[in-house]
Amino acid sequence: MTAAGLMNVSTPAGGARRGSGPGRVVLERASSTRGAMAPLHSRDEDETFTMVEGELTFFVGAHVVPAKAGDVVVVPRHVPRTIRVESDRARWLVATRARSPARFDDFGRALARPLERGAAVWTSAEDEATLRALGAANGTAVLGPPGRLPSEL
Repeated sequence: MTAAGLMNVSTPAGGARRGSGPGRVVLERASSTRGAMAPLHSRDEDETFTMVEGELTFFVGAHVVPAKAGDVVVVPRHVPRTIRVESDRARWLVATRARSPARFDDFGRALARPLERGAAVWTSAEDEATLRALGAANGTAVLGPPGRLPSEL
């Protein structure tokens, strides 16, 4: 996934907040190509995805949600989730709250094609440890490599 930009908006002291604690509202612009998937994970914040171009499939808990350009998908906190790019190219926006916008951006770059058809494995123990550390900075629990689905937990 390529992050074309990240917009940070500070939350005013005493302002309304949802989720686990302090953080900034972030809007990430993301894109990827057919077959790419996010690591299976859950977050302690809600996420709102707005489709700009192409098609994604969202795997959210027990739900499978197809989305195309113009669709908005809200993923509630604490629910295992991943996405898969279904079109040749897809672009989308992700709005959420993050304590470390830079680490959120880094985690977002972790989209990859599953290594083996029908098998979800990490490329290395180092990759797994790196993603877990990036995720932990923002209350993201990594539950499996790209290709693992919530139904497999």
